[in-house]
Amino acid sequence: MNRKIIILILCISGMLGFGLSLWRNWNPIIYTQPEIEKQIVRDTFHSPATFVKQLINDKQAGQKIFREFCSVCHGKSAVIPVHAPIIGDKEHWRVLKQLKMNKLLDLTIKGVGAMPARGGCFECSDEQLQQTIQYILDNS
Repeated sequence: MNRKIIILILCISGMLGFGLSLWRNWNPIIYTQPEIEKQIVRDTFHSPATFVKQLINDKQAGQKIFREFCSVCHGKSAVIPVHAPIIGDKEHWRVLKQLKMNKLLDLTIKGVGAMPARGGCFECSDEQLQQTIQYILDNS
């Protein structure tokens, strides 16, 4: 008798768990074409080497590199909270501007604090890193 009760409890528990799983993961939203395209773009990965090659002679290379590599820590909505100077923080960047471009480029190439060498953009040329630093300074 006890064995039948245990089996019944396990079956009911399994069905409830399965039902709860279906209920939590069921998404009745029907996506429109633009929403599907946004999802595809968000889930598509790029090759950093290809990305950086596309930026050769691009006047907005600094902005694009910042958005792709630097904004994770230096962006206004930084994803990684490492207390890096945020773009637009005039007071913090005022002090850093005094170091001059050569020193800022040298720090970027070598890495400083939690920032990896080359700011994580290992494919970027020194010129592209300089454009990115200049973009940050111009916007701070």
